[in-house]
Amino acid sequence: MSFVDDVLEVVDSIPPGQVLSYGDVAALLGSRGARAVGGIMRSYGHAHPWWRVVRAGGLPPIGHEASARPYYESEGTPLRAISREPGYAVDYAVARWRPSHPAALHERTDHSR
Repeated sequence: MSFVDDVLEVVDSIPPGQVLSYGDVAALLGSRGARAVGGIMRSYGHAHPWWRVVRAGGLPPIGHEASARPYYESEGTPLRAISREPGYAVDYAVARWRPSHPAALHERTDHSR
């Protein structure tokens, strides 16, 4: 399995109404490559629940702020108002997904070589 496949598998595992940051996805895979996760989502994420991967502070993906909001609302993702664009962010402290067995995910996708 490639790193791309592993990232998309993690994204597909995020339950509706919950999110992870780009850095969280990378960390679950034993990597510090948050930017790599962003690049993968940009290139391959359209067929996956891309709105469930957010920027630091719970901000939706750049360029997709308006299109992400209906997904958040339909899934019941907790949102909070912010004073700058886009006017909202995911309440990351509440919505952050905590997988029950992240170590098993890391063992399956060891990219340290």
